[in-house]
Amino acid sequence: METDQVIFISSGAVVGIIVVMINGFPWGLAAAIGLVIVSGGIGIPRIKGNSLIGWARIFTRSKSRQRSGNDQFVQKDDGVEVDFTDDGEVEIVEGPEFEIMDGPVRRGDDTPRDKKNRIRPGKPIRMSLPGEFGELLVYQLPGGGAFIYDPVLKVATIVAEVMTEKAFQLNSFEEKEDRLREWVSVQSTIARIPGVDIVQLSDQTTMISGASIRHWYEEQILKAPTVTTEDGETARQAGADVDPFMHQSLVETIMSVENQPVHDMWMAVVLSKEKLNERIVAAGGGVAGFMETALSMMGTIENAIPTSGAYVTKWHSPHTLAARTRTAFDPDSAIQVSERGEAGVAVRQAGPMYAAPRDIKTYESDGALHRTYKISEWPHSQARLGFLEKLVFAGDFRHTVSLYIKPRDTAKALKANERDRATWSSNDKIRDKIGKQQTARKERQIQDLVQEEDEVTAGHAPLKLSCVITVTAETDRELNANCADLETRAAEANLELRILYGQAEEGFMAGALPFGKLEV
Repeated sequence: METDQVIFISSGAVVGIIVVMINGFPWGLAAAIGLVIVSGGIGIPRIKGNSLIGWARIFTRSKSRQRSGNDQFVQKDDGVEVDFTDDGEVEIVEGPEFEIMDGPVRRGDDTPRDKKNRIRPGKPIRMSLPGEFGELLVYQLPGGGAFIYDPVLKVATIVAEVMTEKAFQLNSFEEKEDRLREWVSVQSTIARIPGVDIVQLSDQTTMISGASIRHWYEEQILKAPTVTTEDGETARQAGADVDPFMHQSLVETIMSVENQPVHDMWMAVVLSKEKLNERIVAAGGGVAGFMETALSMMGTIENAIPTSGAYVTKWHSPHTLAARTRTAFDPDSAIQVSERGEAGVAVRQAGPMYAAPRDIKTYESDGALHRTYKISEWPHSQARLGFLEKLVFAGDFRHTVSLYIKPRDTAKALKANERDRATWSSNDKIRDKIGKQQTARKERQIQDLVQEEDEVTAGHAPLKLSCVITVTAETDRELNANCADLETRAAEANLELRILYGQAEEGFMAGALPFGKLEV
Protein backbone atom coordinates (compact mmCIF):
# COMPACT_ATOMS: atom_id res chain seq x y z
CA MET A 1 0.00 0.00 0.00
CA GLU A 2 1.41 3.38 -1.01
CA THR A 3 1.84 6.40 1.23
CA ASP A 4 -1.09 8.33 -0.26
CA GLN A 5 -3.40 5.37 0.37
CA VAL A 6 -2.28 5.05 4.00
CA ILE A 7 -2.74 8.80 4.57
CA PHE A 8 -6.21 8.80 2.99
CA ILE A 9 -7.47 5.79 4.94
CA SER A 10 -5.92 7.03 8.18
CA SER A 11 -7.53 10.44 7.68
CA GLY A 12 -10.90 8.75 7.22
CA ALA A 13 -10.41 6.79 10.44
CA VAL A 14 -9.44 9.94 12.38
CA VAL A 15 -12.46 11.84 11.06
CA GLY A 16 -14.64 8.85 12.00
CA ILE A 17 -13.38 8.96 15.60
CA ILE A 18 -14.09 12.68 15.77
CA VAL A 19 -17.62 12.12 14.44
CA VAL A 20 -18.28 9.51 17.15
CA MET A 21 -16.97 11.85 19.86
CA ILE A 22 -19.18 14.71 18.65
CA ASN A 23 -22.43 12.87 17.85
CA GLY A 24 -22.17 9.96 20.27
CA PHE A 25 -23.97 6.60 19.99
CA PRO A 26 -25.66 5.32 17.83
CA TRP A 27 -25.84 7.93 15.06
CA GLY A 28 -22.24 9.04 15.41
CA LEU A 29 -21.04 5.44 15.33
CA ALA A 30 -23.16 4.67 12.28
CA ALA A 31 -21.83 7.74 10.47
CA ALA A 32 -18.25 6.82 11.42
CA ILE A 33 -18.65 3.26 10.12
CA GLY A 34 -20.01 4.60 6.84
CA LEU A 35 -17.15 7.06 6.59
CA VAL A 36 -14.56 4.34 7.20
CA ILE A 37 -16.21 2.09 4.59
CA VAL A 38 -16.20 4.89 2.02
CA SER A 39 -12.57 5.87 2.72
CA GLY A 40 -11.51 2.21 2.53
CA GLY A 41 -13.49 1.68 -0.69
CA ILE A 42 -11.67 4.62 -2.27
CA GLY A 43 -8.24 4.20 -0.71
CA ILE A 44 -7.67 0.43 -0.94
CA PRO A 45 -8.48 -0.64 -4.55
CA ARG A 46 -5.75 -0.52 -7.21
CA ILE A 47 -6.41 -0.43 -10.95
CA LYS A 48 -3.62 -0.96 -13.51
CA GLY A 49 -1.03 -0.60 -10.75
CA ASN A 50 -2.36 2.72 -9.41
CA SER A 51 -4.69 3.52 -6.53
CA LEU A 52 -7.84 5.55 -7.19
CA ILE A 53 -6.10 8.45 -5.46
CA GLY A 54 -3.13 8.07 -7.80
CA TRP A 55 -5.46 8.00 -10.81
CA ALA A 56 -7.15 11.18 -9.57
CA ARG A 57 -3.75 12.87 -9.31
CA ILE A 58 -2.74 11.73 -12.82
CA PHE A 59 -6.10 12.82 -14.29
CA THR A 60 -5.89 16.23 -12.60
CA ARG A 61 -2.35 16.80 -13.84
CA SER A 62 -3.31 15.76 -17.37
CA LYS A 63 -6.27 18.14 -17.45
CA SER A 64 -4.14 20.95 -16.06
CA ARG A 65 -1.58 20.46 -18.81
CA GLN A 66 -4.29 20.40 -21.45
CA ARG A 67 -5.77 23.67 -20.18
CA SER A 68 -2.34 25.34 -20.17
CA GLY A 69 -1.47 23.98 -23.63
CA ASN A 70 1.49 21.95 -22.35
CA ASP A 71 0.16 18.57 -23.46
CA GLN A 72 1.77 19.00 -26.89
CA PHE A 73 5.25 20.17 -27.81
CA VAL A 74 6.22 21.85 -31.09
CA GLN A 75 9.83 22.87 -31.69
CA LYS A 76 10.50 26.57 -31.89
CA ASP A 77 13.97 27.47 -33.07
CA ASP A 78 14.38 30.91 -31.54
CA GLY A 79 18.18 30.89 -31.88
CA VAL A 80 18.79 32.48 -28.47
CA GLU A 81 20.54 31.56 -25.28
CA VAL A 82 19.82 32.33 -21.65
CA ASP A 83 21.98 33.84 -18.94
CA PHE A 84 21.61 35.01 -15.37
CA THR A 85 21.67 38.62 -14.25
CA ASP A 86 23.44 39.72 -11.08
CA ASP A 87 20.26 39.30 -9.05
CA GLY A 88 19.77 35.72 -10.26
CA GLU A 89 17.06 36.38 -12.86
CA VAL A 90 17.07 34.60 -16.23
CA GLU A 91 18.05 36.83 -19.15
CA ILE A 92 17.76 36.09 -22.88
CA VAL A 93 21.01 36.77 -24.73
CA GLU A 94 22.56 36.08 -28.09
CA GLY A 95 25.59 33.82 -28.34
CA PRO A 96 27.37 31.06 -30.26
CA GLU A 97 27.08 27.33 -29.70
CA PHE A 98 29.70 25.45 -27.69
CA GLU A 99 32.92 24.55 -29.44
CA ILE A 100 33.53 20.91 -30.26
CA MET A 101 36.47 19.29 -28.49
CA ASP A 102 38.62 17.16 -30.79
CA GLY A 103 40.20 14.20 -29.02
CA PRO A 104 40.84 13.79 -25.33
CA VAL A 105 41.30 17.05 -23.47
CA ARG A 106 42.76 17.31 -19.99
CA ARG A 107 40.55 19.09 -17.53
CA GLY A 108 41.63 22.70 -17.14
CA ASP A 109 43.41 23.05 -20.50
CA ASP A 110 40.46 24.67 -22.22
CA THR A 111 38.62 26.21 -19.28
CA PRO A 112 38.39 29.97 -18.94
CA ARG A 113 39.33 30.83 -15.36
CA ASP A 114 39.85 34.06 -13.51
CA LYS A 115 43.02 35.15 -11.71
CA LYS A 116 41.99 33.13 -8.67
CA ASN A 117 41.74 29.99 -10.85
CA ARG A 118 37.94 29.88 -10.55
CA ILE A 119 35.81 28.66 -13.43
CA ARG A 120 34.07 31.26 -15.55
CA PRO A 121 30.90 29.36 -16.57
CA GLY A 122 30.07 31.39 -19.64
CA LYS A 123 26.59 31.61 -21.11
CA PRO A 124 24.40 28.48 -20.90
CA ILE A 125 22.11 27.20 -23.61
CA ARG A 126 18.54 26.18 -22.92
CA MET A 127 17.54 22.73 -24.18
CA SER A 128 14.31 22.96 -26.14
CA LEU A 129 12.51 19.97 -24.63
CA PRO A 130 8.91 19.16 -23.66
CA GLY A 131 7.42 20.03 -20.28
CA GLU A 132 9.60 20.77 -17.26
CA PHE A 133 12.67 19.61 -19.22
CA GLY A 134 12.47 22.86 -21.17
CA GLU A 135 13.96 24.61 -18.12
CA LEU A 136 17.26 22.73 -18.32
CA LEU A 137 20.37 24.86 -18.93
CA VAL A 138 23.52 23.35 -20.43
CA TYR A 139 26.99 24.56 -19.48
CA GLN A 140 30.32 23.20 -20.68
CA LEU A 141 32.73 21.90 -18.04
CA PRO A 142 36.52 22.02 -18.30
CA GLY A 143 37.50 19.23 -20.67
CA GLY A 144 34.30 19.54 -22.69
CA GLY A 145 31.87 17.69 -20.41
CA ALA A 146 28.24 18.75 -20.15
CA PHE A 147 26.84 20.26 -16.94
CA ILE A 148 23.02 20.25 -17.06
CA TYR A 149 21.57 22.61 -14.48
CA ASP A 150 17.92 22.72 -13.41
CA PRO A 151 17.31 26.23 -11.99
CA VAL A 152 13.91 25.18 -10.62
CA LEU A 153 14.89 22.05 -8.68
CA LYS A 154 18.42 23.35 -7.97
CA VAL A 155 20.09 20.13 -9.16
CA ALA A 156 22.71 19.40 -11.81
CA THR A 157 23.33 16.30 -13.92
CA ILE A 158 26.58 14.95 -15.33
CA VAL A 159 26.47 12.01 -17.75
CA ALA A 160 29.20 9.44 -18.37
CA GLU A 161 29.48 6.92 -21.19
CA VAL A 162 30.22 3.55 -19.61
CA MET A 163 31.64 0.37 -21.11
CA THR A 164 32.33 -3.08 -19.67
CA GLU A 165 35.66 -4.82 -20.10
CA LYS A 166 34.13 -8.17 -21.04
CA ALA A 167 30.71 -9.80 -21.23
CA PHE A 168 29.28 -10.83 -17.87
CA GLN A 169 27.99 -14.14 -19.25
CA LEU A 170 31.47 -15.19 -20.37
CA ASN A 171 32.68 -15.21 -16.76
CA SER A 172 32.68 -18.27 -14.54
CA PHE A 173 30.24 -18.37 -11.64
CA GLU A 174 32.98 -17.36 -9.19
CA GLU A 175 34.02 -14.44 -11.40
CA LYS A 176 30.41 -13.33 -11.67
CA GLU A 177 30.10 -13.32 -7.89
CA ASP A 178 33.31 -11.29 -7.59
CA ARG A 179 32.09 -8.74 -10.13
CA LEU A 180 28.73 -8.55 -8.39
CA ARG A 181 30.37 -7.87 -5.03
CA GLU A 182 32.55 -5.21 -6.61
CA TRP A 183 29.53 -3.62 -8.29
CA VAL A 184 27.66 -3.53 -4.96
CA SER A 185 30.71 -1.81 -3.50
CA VAL A 186 30.72 0.70 -6.36
CA GLN A 187 27.03 1.45 -5.81
CA SER A 188 27.66 2.03 -2.12
CA THR A 189 30.63 4.27 -2.89
CA ILE A 190 28.73 6.46 -5.35
CA ALA A 191 25.65 6.57 -3.12
CA ARG A 192 27.76 7.66 -0.14
CA ILE A 193 29.32 10.58 -2.01
CA PRO A 194 27.82 13.64 -0.28
CA GLY A 195 25.45 15.48 -2.58
CA VAL A 196 24.50 12.59 -4.88
CA ASP A 197 20.72 12.76 -5.18
CA ILE A 198 20.05 9.95 -7.66
CA VAL A 199 21.98 7.76 -10.11
CA GLN A 200 20.58 6.51 -13.43
CA LEU A 201 22.22 3.48 -15.08
CA SER A 202 20.94 2.83 -18.60
CA ASP A 203 21.51 0.34 -21.39
CA GLN A 204 20.01 1.30 -24.73
CA THR A 205 19.71 -1.07 -27.67
CA THR A 206 19.95 1.11 -30.76
CA MET A 207 21.00 1.03 -34.39
CA ILE A 208 24.18 2.62 -35.75
CA SER A 209 25.85 2.68 -39.16
CA GLY A 210 28.63 0.41 -40.33
CA ALA A 211 30.84 3.49 -40.65
CA SER A 212 30.56 4.11 -36.91
CA ILE A 213 31.53 0.52 -36.12
CA ARG A 214 34.53 0.81 -38.46
CA HIS A 215 35.55 4.05 -36.74
CA TRP A 216 35.44 2.30 -33.36
CA TYR A 217 37.43 -0.66 -34.75
CA GLU A 218 40.13 1.66 -36.08
CA GLU A 219 40.33 3.42 -32.72
CA GLN A 220 40.93 0.07 -31.01
CA ILE A 221 43.74 -0.69 -33.48
CA LEU A 222 45.45 2.59 -32.59
CA LYS A 223 45.19 1.70 -28.89
CA ALA A 224 46.76 -1.75 -29.40
CA PRO A 225 50.34 -2.28 -28.15
CA THR A 226 53.22 -2.24 -30.62
CA VAL A 227 56.15 -4.64 -31.11
CA THR A 228 59.41 -4.42 -33.00
CA THR A 229 59.84 -6.99 -35.76
CA GLU A 230 63.06 -8.71 -36.78
CA ASP A 231 63.42 -6.17 -39.58
CA GLY A 232 63.45 -3.38 -37.02
CA GLU A 233 60.01 -2.12 -38.03
CA THR A 234 57.24 -1.27 -35.59
CA ALA A 235 53.97 -3.21 -35.90
CA ARG A 236 50.75 -3.09 -33.95
CA GLN A 237 49.29 -6.24 -32.43
CA ALA A 238 45.95 -5.63 -34.11
CA GLY A 239 44.43 -5.00 -37.52
CA ALA A 240 46.34 -5.36 -40.76
CA ASP A 241 49.70 -5.75 -39.02
CA VAL A 242 48.49 -9.06 -37.58
CA ASP A 243 46.57 -10.46 -40.55
CA PRO A 244 45.91 -8.18 -43.57
CA PHE A 245 43.42 -10.62 -45.13
CA MET A 246 41.30 -10.97 -42.00
CA HIS A 247 41.47 -7.23 -41.39
CA GLN A 248 40.18 -6.40 -44.87
CA SER A 249 37.47 -9.06 -44.68
CA LEU A 250 36.22 -7.65 -41.37
CA VAL A 251 36.18 -4.08 -42.70
CA GLU A 252 34.21 -5.13 -45.80
CA THR A 253 31.74 -7.07 -43.66
CA ILE A 254 31.20 -4.09 -41.39
CA MET A 255 30.66 -1.67 -44.25
CA SER A 256 28.31 -4.02 -46.10
CA VAL A 257 25.71 -3.77 -43.32
CA GLU A 258 23.65 -0.58 -43.30
CA ASN A 259 22.86 -0.70 -39.59
CA GLN A 260 23.80 -2.80 -36.62
CA PRO A 261 22.19 -3.21 -33.20
CA VAL A 262 24.53 -2.03 -30.45
CA HIS A 263 24.25 -1.39 -26.73
CA ASP A 264 25.00 2.11 -25.50
CA MET A 265 25.46 2.46 -21.77
CA TRP A 266 25.46 5.62 -19.74
CA MET A 267 25.41 6.73 -16.14
CA ALA A 268 23.69 9.98 -15.17
CA VAL A 269 24.53 11.34 -11.72
CA VAL A 270 22.22 13.99 -10.28
CA LEU A 271 23.82 16.34 -7.75
CA SER A 272 21.89 18.40 -5.21
CA LYS A 273 22.95 22.01 -4.84
CA GLU A 274 21.38 22.18 -1.39
CA LYS A 275 23.30 19.14 -0.08
CA LEU A 276 26.56 20.43 -1.58
CA ASN A 277 26.11 24.01 -0.43
CA GLU A 278 29.20 24.11 1.82
CA ARG A 279 31.50 22.67 -0.85
CA ILE A 280 30.04 24.99 -3.49
CA VAL A 281 30.62 28.03 -1.32
CA ALA A 282 34.19 26.90 -0.60
CA ALA A 283 34.76 26.56 -4.36
CA GLY A 284 33.63 30.13 -5.03
CA GLY A 285 29.85 29.85 -4.89
CA GLY A 286 27.19 30.09 -7.58
CA VAL A 287 27.13 28.01 -10.73
CA ALA A 288 30.92 28.23 -11.03
CA GLY A 289 31.37 26.67 -7.59
CA PHE A 290 28.81 24.00 -8.44
CA MET A 291 30.72 23.14 -11.63
CA GLU A 292 34.03 22.96 -9.75
CA THR A 293 32.47 20.60 -7.22
CA ALA A 294 31.05 18.44 -10.02
CA LEU A 295 34.53 18.15 -11.56
CA SER A 296 36.02 16.75 -8.38
CA MET A 297 33.17 14.27 -8.04
CA MET A 298 33.65 13.10 -11.62
CA GLY A 299 37.18 12.04 -10.73
CA THR A 300 35.93 10.12 -7.70
CA ILE A 301 33.38 8.26 -9.80
CA GLU A 302 35.93 7.43 -12.51
CA ASN A 303 38.24 5.87 -9.94
CA ALA A 304 35.49 3.85 -8.24
CA ILE A 305 33.95 2.10 -11.25
CA PRO A 306 36.84 0.07 -12.81
CA THR A 307 36.94 -2.45 -9.95
CA SER A 308 33.53 -3.73 -11.09
CA GLY A 309 34.69 -4.55 -14.62
CA ALA A 310 33.31 -1.34 -16.12
CA TYR A 311 34.93 2.00 -16.80
CA VAL A 312 34.06 5.53 -17.92
CA THR A 313 35.08 6.03 -21.54
CA LYS A 314 34.15 9.72 -21.54
CA TRP A 315 31.89 12.31 -19.99
CA HIS A 316 29.30 13.37 -22.52
CA SER A 317 29.80 16.80 -24.01
CA PRO A 318 26.86 19.12 -24.68
CA HIS A 319 26.86 18.01 -28.32
CA THR A 320 27.03 14.24 -27.73
CA LEU A 321 24.41 14.52 -24.99
CA ALA A 322 22.18 16.46 -27.37
CA ALA A 323 22.76 13.71 -29.97
CA ARG A 324 21.63 11.02 -27.52
CA THR A 325 18.57 13.08 -26.63
CA ARG A 326 17.73 13.76 -30.26
CA THR A 327 17.91 10.10 -31.28
CA ALA A 328 15.67 9.14 -28.36
CA PHE A 329 12.91 11.34 -29.77
CA ASP A 330 13.70 10.52 -33.42
CA PRO A 331 15.18 6.99 -33.75
CA ASP A 332 15.28 7.30 -37.55
CA SER A 333 18.06 9.85 -37.14
CA ALA A 334 20.24 7.44 -35.10
CA ILE A 335 22.31 6.16 -38.02
CA GLN A 336 22.89 9.61 -39.46
CA VAL A 337 23.76 11.06 -36.06
CA SER A 338 26.11 8.16 -35.26
CA GLU A 339 28.14 9.01 -38.38
CA ARG A 340 28.75 12.50 -36.98
CA GLY A 341 30.74 11.06 -34.08
CA GLU A 342 31.85 13.62 -31.49
CA ALA A 343 30.35 16.46 -33.54
CA GLY A 344 26.97 15.35 -32.23
CA VAL A 345 23.98 17.67 -32.46
CA ALA A 346 23.51 21.35 -31.67
CA VAL A 347 22.15 21.70 -28.13
CA ARG A 348 19.17 23.77 -29.28
CA GLN A 349 18.18 20.97 -31.67
CA ALA A 350 18.22 18.20 -29.06
CA GLY A 351 14.43 18.17 -28.73
CA PRO A 352 11.80 16.78 -31.09
CA MET A 353 9.97 18.70 -33.78
CA TYR A 354 6.70 17.39 -32.34
CA ALA A 355 5.85 15.31 -29.29
CA ALA A 356 2.66 14.51 -27.38
CA PRO A 357 0.92 11.60 -25.61
CA ARG A 358 -0.94 9.63 -28.25
CA ASP A 359 -3.15 7.77 -25.81
CA ILE A 360 -3.15 6.68 -22.17
CA LYS A 361 -0.14 4.39 -22.64
CA THR A 362 1.73 5.61 -25.74
CA TYR A 363 3.94 8.64 -26.32
CA GLU A 364 4.59 9.90 -29.86
CA SER A 365 7.55 11.97 -31.03
CA ASP A 366 8.63 12.71 -34.60
CA GLY A 367 6.74 9.70 -35.94
CA ALA A 368 8.11 7.24 -33.35
CA LEU A 369 5.93 5.51 -30.76
CA HIS A 370 7.12 4.83 -27.23
CA ARG A 371 5.69 2.73 -24.42
CA THR A 372 7.23 2.62 -20.97
CA TYR A 373 7.05 -0.09 -18.32
CA LYS A 374 8.04 -0.07 -14.68
CA ILE A 375 9.08 -3.14 -12.72
CA SER A 376 6.31 -3.41 -10.13
CA GLU A 377 7.39 -6.75 -8.65
CA TRP A 378 10.96 -7.99 -8.35
CA PRO A 379 11.66 -11.76 -8.08
CA HIS A 380 10.24 -13.19 -4.84
CA SER A 381 12.60 -16.16 -4.96
CA GLN A 382 16.39 -16.04 -5.06
CA ALA A 383 17.25 -14.56 -8.47
CA ARG A 384 20.20 -15.81 -10.47
CA LEU A 385 23.12 -13.53 -11.21
CA GLY A 386 22.49 -11.20 -14.13
CA PHE A 387 18.73 -11.76 -14.27
CA LEU A 388 18.15 -8.28 -15.76
CA GLU A 389 19.89 -9.43 -18.95
CA LYS A 390 16.51 -10.84 -20.00
CA LEU A 391 15.34 -7.24 -20.38
CA VAL A 392 18.58 -5.80 -21.73
CA PHE A 393 18.80 -8.47 -24.45
CA ALA A 394 15.06 -8.76 -25.04
CA GLY A 395 15.54 -8.48 -28.82
CA ASP A 396 17.04 -6.49 -31.67
CA PHE A 397 14.59 -3.64 -31.36
CA ARG A 398 15.11 -0.22 -29.84
CA HIS A 399 14.53 -0.26 -26.10
CA THR A 400 16.16 1.31 -23.09
CA VAL A 401 16.48 -0.24 -19.63
CA SER A 402 17.08 2.42 -16.96
CA LEU A 403 17.86 1.48 -13.36
CA TYR A 404 17.47 4.30 -10.85
CA ILE A 405 19.37 4.23 -7.56
CA LYS A 406 18.20 6.60 -4.83
CA PRO A 407 20.49 6.84 -1.77
CA ARG A 408 18.68 6.72 1.59
CA ASP A 409 19.74 7.95 4.99
CA THR A 410 21.03 5.00 7.02
CA ALA A 411 19.31 5.99 10.27
CA LYS A 412 15.98 6.57 8.51
CA ALA A 413 16.33 3.26 6.63
CA LEU A 414 16.86 1.34 9.90
CA LYS A 415 13.89 3.08 11.54
CA ALA A 416 11.69 2.26 8.54
CA ASN A 417 12.86 -1.36 8.71
CA GLU A 418 12.04 -1.54 12.44
CA ARG A 419 8.61 -0.04 11.75
CA ASP A 420 7.88 -2.57 9.00
CA ARG A 421 9.00 -5.49 11.17
CA ALA A 422 6.85 -4.28 14.06
CA THR A 423 3.87 -4.03 11.71
CA TRP A 424 4.48 -7.59 10.47
CA SER A 425 4.72 -8.81 14.06
CA SER A 426 1.39 -7.20 14.97
CA ASN A 427 -0.25 -8.60 11.85
CA ASP A 428 1.04 -12.09 12.69
CA LYS A 429 -0.58 -11.94 16.12
CA ILE A 430 -3.90 -10.88 14.59
CA ARG A 431 -3.70 -13.65 11.97
CA ASP A 432 -2.98 -16.22 14.68
CA LYS A 433 -6.01 -15.12 16.67
CA ILE A 434 -8.37 -15.39 13.72
CA GLY A 435 -6.79 -18.67 12.59
CA LYS A 436 -5.39 -17.39 9.29
CA GLN A 437 -2.40 -19.36 8.04
CA GLN A 438 0.92 -17.82 7.09
CA THR A 439 1.75 -17.87 3.36
CA ALA A 440 5.11 -18.49 1.71
CA ARG A 441 4.99 -15.04 0.15
CA LYS A 442 4.55 -13.37 3.55
CA GLU A 443 7.41 -15.38 5.01
CA ARG A 444 9.64 -14.33 2.11
CA GLN A 445 8.81 -10.66 2.70
CA ILE A 446 9.72 -10.98 6.39
CA GLN A 447 13.02 -12.65 5.43
CA ASP A 448 13.72 -9.73 3.08
CA LEU A 449 13.26 -7.27 5.96
CA VAL A 450 15.65 -9.26 8.14
CA GLN A 451 18.21 -9.44 5.32
CA GLU A 452 17.85 -5.70 4.66
CA GLU A 453 18.62 -4.91 8.32
CA ASP A 454 21.65 -7.24 8.28
CA GLU A 455 23.04 -5.62 5.13
CA VAL A 456 22.58 -2.04 6.36
CA THR A 457 24.10 -2.94 9.73
CA ALA A 458 27.05 -4.56 7.92
CA GLY A 459 27.82 -1.22 6.24
CA HIS A 460 26.05 -1.45 2.87
CA ALA A 461 24.49 1.78 1.71
CA PRO A 462 20.68 1.68 1.89
CA LEU A 463 19.38 2.23 -1.63
CA LYS A 464 15.96 2.51 -3.19
CA LEU A 465 15.85 0.85 -6.62
CA SER A 466 13.45 1.54 -9.47
CA CYS A 467 13.62 0.28 -13.04
CA VAL A 468 11.81 1.61 -16.11
CA ILE A 469 11.96 0.21 -19.65
CA THR A 470 11.01 2.23 -22.72
CA VAL A 471 10.18 0.37 -25.95
CA THR A 472 10.22 2.26 -29.25
CA ALA A 473 8.79 1.42 -32.69
CA GLU A 474 7.48 3.09 -35.85
CA THR A 475 4.03 1.49 -36.04
CA ASP A 476 1.42 0.21 -33.61
CA ARG A 477 1.87 -3.36 -34.84
CA GLU A 478 5.63 -3.21 -34.41
CA LEU A 479 5.28 -1.62 -30.97
CA ASN A 480 2.85 -4.28 -29.78
CA ALA A 481 5.12 -7.05 -31.07
CA ASN A 482 8.19 -5.57 -29.37
CA CYS A 483 6.29 -5.10 -26.12
CA ALA A 484 5.10 -8.70 -26.26
CA ASP A 485 8.72 -9.86 -26.62
CA LEU A 486 9.73 -7.74 -23.64
CA GLU A 487 6.88 -9.02 -21.47
CA THR A 488 7.82 -12.61 -22.33
CA ARG A 489 11.44 -12.09 -21.34
CA ALA A 490 10.34 -10.37 -18.14
CA ALA A 491 8.21 -13.38 -17.23
CA GLU A 492 11.26 -15.63 -17.77
CA ALA A 493 13.17 -13.47 -15.27
CA ASN A 494 10.29 -13.64 -12.71
CA LEU A 495 9.69 -9.92 -13.07
CA GLU A 496 6.30 -8.25 -13.17
CA LEU A 497 6.03 -5.26 -15.51
CA ARG A 498 3.41 -2.55 -15.31
CA ILE A 499 2.65 -0.16 -18.16
CA LEU A 500 2.76 3.45 -16.98
CA TYR A 501 -0.82 4.27 -17.87
CA GLY A 502 -1.54 7.98 -17.87
CA GLN A 503 2.16 8.75 -17.53
CA ALA A 504 3.38 8.06 -21.05
CA GLU A 505 5.40 11.28 -21.31
CA GLU A 506 6.90 11.10 -17.81
CA GLY A 507 7.77 7.45 -18.39
CA PHE A 508 9.53 8.19 -21.67
CA MET A 509 11.52 11.02 -20.12
CA ALA A 510 12.63 8.76 -17.26
CA GLY A 511 13.35 5.69 -19.37
CA ALA A 512 14.91 6.97 -22.59
CA LEU A 513 16.60 10.27 -21.71
CA PRO A 514 19.91 10.62 -19.80
CA PHE A 515 18.88 13.26 -17.26
CA GLY A 516 18.19 11.19 -14.15
CA LYS A 517 14.61 12.48 -13.81
CA LEU A 518 12.32 9.87 -12.26
CA GLU A 519 8.81 11.27 -11.77
CA VAL A 520 6.72 8.08 -12.08
